[in-house]
Amino acid sequence: MNPPPASPGSRASRPLHRVATALSAVALAVLLLLAPRSARATGDPDLEFWTFETEHFRVHHPQGLAPVAARVASLAETIYGRVEDALGYAPSSRTEIVITDDSEIANGSAGTLPYNAIRLYVTAPEDMSVLGDYDDWYLDLVTHEFTHIAHIDNTSGIPAILNAILGKSFSPNQVQPRWIIEGLAVVSESRHTSGGRMRSTLFDMYLRADALEDNLAGLDQISSVPFRWPQGNLWYLYGSRFLGWILDVYGPSTMRAVSADYGASLVPWGINRAIRRVTGKTYVALYESWKEHLHRLYSEQIAAVEARGLREGTRLTHHGRTVYYPRFVPPVARRSTADEIVYYRDDGSARRGIYRLSLAAPAPGRGRPEELVARTHAASRPAFTPDGDLVFTALMPWRNHYYRHDLVFLPRGEAAPDGDEPARRRLTHGLRSSAPDVSPDGGHIAFSLNSKGTRYLEIARLSADGSISERRDLVPSARFEQAYSPSFSPDGKLLAYSVWTAGGYRDIRVVDVATGRFRQITRDRAADTNPVWSPDGRTLYFCSDRTGISNVYAHDLAAGTLRQVTNVKLGAFHPAISPDGKTLVYVGYTSRGHDLFVMPLDRERFLPAPPPPTDRPDPPTEPAGVRLVRYPYNPLPTLAPRAITLDYAPGAYGSNALTVSVTGTDIVGRHAIYGQITVQPDAPAPDVLLSYTYGRLPIDLGVRAYHTFLPRWGYRIGGRNAPYDERSIGIVSGVSYPIRGEFSRHTLSASFSAVAFKGKLPVGSDLDPYAPRTLLPPQGALNIAHLGYGFSNAEGSLDAAGAARGVSLNAGLDYAGQETGSSHTTYAFSTSLNAYAAMPWSGDHTLAFRVAGAVSGGGYPRGATYSVGGYDLERLSLVDTLLTGVTNSSFTLRGYAPGAVAGRSYFSQTLEYRAPIAQPDRGLSTLPVYLRRVDASLFLDLGGAFNHFEVDELALFTRQGLLSPQLHTSIGGELWLEMNLGYVLTSQLRLGYAYGLSPLAIPGGQLYFVATSSF
Repeated sequence: MNPPPASPGSRASRPLHRVATALSAVALAVLLLLAPRSARATGDPDLEFWTFETEHFRVHHPQGLAPVAARVASLAETIYGRVEDALGYAPSSRTEIVITDDSEIANGSAGTLPYNAIRLYVTAPEDMSVLGDYDDWYLDLVTHEFTHIAHIDNTSGIPAILNAILGKSFSPNQVQPRWIIEGLAVVSESRHTSGGRMRSTLFDMYLRADALEDNLAGLDQISSVPFRWPQGNLWYLYGSRFLGWILDVYGPSTMRAVSADYGASLVPWGINRAIRRVTGKTYVALYESWKEHLHRLYSEQIAAVEARGLREGTRLTHHGRTVYYPRFVPPVARRSTADEIVYYRDDGSARRGIYRLSLAAPAPGRGRPEELVARTHAASRPAFTPDGDLVFTALMPWRNHYYRHDLVFLPRGEAAPDGDEPARRRLTHGLRSSAPDVSPDGGHIAFSLNSKGTRYLEIARLSADGSISERRDLVPSARFEQAYSPSFSPDGKLLAYSVWTAGGYRDIRVVDVATGRFRQITRDRAADTNPVWSPDGRTLYFCSDRTGISNVYAHDLAAGTLRQVTNVKLGAFHPAISPDGKTLVYVGYTSRGHDLFVMPLDRERFLPAPPPPTDRPDPPTEPAGVRLVRYPYNPLPTLAPRAITLDYAPGAYGSNALTVSVTGTDIVGRHAIYGQITVQPDAPAPDVLLSYTYGRLPIDLGVRAYHTFLPRWGYRIGGRNAPYDERSIGIVSGVSYPIRGEFSRHTLSASFSAVAFKGKLPVGSDLDPYAPRTLLPPQGALNIAHLGYGFSNAEGSLDAAGAARGVSLNAGLDYAGQETGSSHTTYAFSTSLNAYAAMPWSGDHTLAFRVAGAVSGGGYPRGATYSVGGYDLERLSLVDTLLTGVTNSSFTLRGYAPGAVAGRSYFSQTLEYRAPIAQPDRGLSTLPVYLRRVDASLFLDLGGAFNHFEVDELALFTRQGLLSPQLHTSIGGELWLEMNLGYVLTSQLRLGYAYGLSPLAIPGGQLYFVATSSF
């Protein structure tokens, strides 16, 4: 159905820019692309926000997070001067900080357009997070994010002049590879604290593995968006180590000078020019020298490891990426007499979840068979009851606003083959509970509870039916302490766990379950993690990075002695001890990621444990004397528009049109406003568009009003065609409501649009009274009610082309008539279904199917008109797409002219066989062009459009099927090139050939090269 006319100033309705403006348009597009979009609301409409204000910051927070916000505000003022000294710049205006606790991950973000803003999650790093080395989480977090502000906001020269005229719209330092932006912030977080990722042995392991296995990332890979492990972490890992080395060699002021130089550049991407002005060398030359440094550094480290004698296991799995938390299956739940392991796996291809693996020797020439036991999107530590039931962590919806970690109970033997377990029961609801362990008698369950930046050690009674009760803190946690990985002793009287405490200590404790009294097993700046017990309860095994490399250690509780069990080159984590105490399974590492390793437990081969490190600097002193002013949150200071966006392009009347637009969004995301005015010389008046979005309801609510003019034709007066101007005044209001599931999502939507439109035919003085009758244009009110529904459980894969499995469905119903107060009657129903299936012979090969259609009717003369045809290569060429960001639709009848058939109803169907060809993951050094992957597709398209699709025609169509004359078919193949352009823009380019099988097809077929996306 035709919606109310869009403003002719909107980009979707304009003719496209020409190639003559390519360079300036691309530069502007990239700069504007990096401006933050409308901020997402905090999600929970019940939250009441308050603000702490200091000299340089405003910290906005929900009522319950006042202690966290007060600490962040104090730390931010302390950090301000340190970062300013290091970078030679700090913003003079206040930086807005918003704190929320709606995520289970530790993270933050920062942006400078249209104002300086930082968004922080309260949750501290999880057990195996690369962020886990810190002396104060909020000190690390705010230091990192405010470094982004001071770095990116450093703008001078012509960009600063443009910002003074148009408002804050240009930020040259943000148009750089992410490894420069993130690497500099990681250097800052490490040099202004006693922790940080520059000191993280986990991060160092990633780089050491790449160096030892001759897999160091190229400068092209870290400058783009790579597939290779560890993907986005490459920016932080390589960027920080590389820039840290440059600062060590060329002095601490090097990047300060580079940032000032680049911040004055109008043309982006000249990163080598900026560094060469300061050091005399390009990043390309410096990178080669740094790689030589890495090889020397790690050769010396490994020589020391080998001198002590290696103690490494045999590799069990070859998945890479993320493999965590192995646990031996108890005999009652085994499938055979051989030992079995369950563990968490997320390799980017198979479904995420807990898998079962047998340690029995596999058949010759075959790998070890694995079975998905339980799907989960949480990096879950599995636990067993004495009866063999499984307890694990899942990321579950709560109150339809949050996804939170909760405990799930799965009875033994209830797992379904596809991992969709009908018998799984949710033990907690929104409790943010994780890392469970069940006592040997099955009467208690211990777990970690995350609340307002602190993780508590909890214990509760566990009933035979899987319900819990009498939950309590086992050990009180001081504010911001973190309790991880509780583990019951074999007799159930003791519980070991890992704890982070103030000052950066990550230690092992053993607590008496009956009394809650604990004793420290370790107390040092090494990261001591993942304790487990020997079957006899005499030895506590855990991991420690005290040598700079994480290894498994054994602590004799009676003697108090510590011995080193493994001595690996890369890292050993998450030990699991077999029920007979003779076998150790641990998580090891290669340059492709984590995997399981197995080795015999031979006490005669244990090594003396080296002492913990003592070379850490003291943590920074606590901030003092920071003046805080607190008051209720006011959205107006950040809601007001800060910048004007100008667009000059051909308009609806043929001449160029000037569009001026402004946007405003408050920092919390409660309100968003947008205004646009388009001036065209030939139009009777400017077009105006105003919109408002309110984000403090259980539903998403938006209102849009517009006043537009459009040229119309096709009507006549006095025997001649008479083009005229049609004026439309309209208002559109819509709501949407998501229904979140663990593995799926439903969306309900409704909208109502009311538009009054009118146009007068020009009446001249020479009318012929005998001319054919006048054909007047329609006018009146068109009030359309819309209902929509969407569902999706589609799953992606890093190795497949597009979605790998699942379905997505969308349906919409539009109606206008007397019941809606409309002058005209019209209706339309549309629906589409996408389905994806992995091929049994190769999980990377997929079959994708899409079917869509619509029917419409009514007396409105401009009722819905659907067109079916091929790619529009004339109006939307590849160059046009790169300039505007507007792509060809992927739902086409390839091999036919655009809009080859049209009507009041349509039907289309596409079947594609997709196969990956290669993942080159390569670019041209630091140039902003990068080829991520190449895929192939064979397709069959079928579609048609109809003006009268009555019941008898439907029956005929059903009988004739593919041979119906109303349907048109094409076959062909495509080569998909997934590119990353300008460091930030990912686009899929398709080189294809389509051959139509009906008389309407393009003769000889169609060869095309377009930018689009897969369904």
